[in-house]
Amino acid sequence: MRAVARTSVPKSVYSRSSLAAAALTLGPRARVALGGDVRRWRVAVFSEGRGDAVALLGELLNEALSHSRRQARVKEVRPFAAAVVSRLLADGFPAAVFDPLEQLEPQVGRDRREETALLLERARSLA
Repeated sequence: MRAVARTSVPKSVYSRSSLAAAALTLGPRARVALGGDVRRWRVAVFSEGRGDAVALLGELLNEALSHSRRQARVKEVRPFAAAVVSRLLADGFPAAVFDPLEQLEPQVGRDRREETALLLERARSLA
């Protein structure tokens, strides 16, 4: 028998993207319907058993809240992360340890240096 559990949650706490990400974590165990008005989301979880539907609704809301908090934290620390990465890129990386393969085949060393230079250039363009 198909069961449904419903609730409504404030949009100020749960974003649409957080609810969508949380719905993906439920996978094939449930189907999630989302509607809403100006201030609240209406959420319904459809599953195979009443107990399952209520438990899955709780799991959905927990995952959505976790996703929302993670996104807020990422936004909060973005300037710090950018500063750390910029400094790493500006200072460069320590030289790689001696590789005997480069001694046997000099082209390997040239290829590695070229690839490293391209990767650093790309990383600097993204920063």
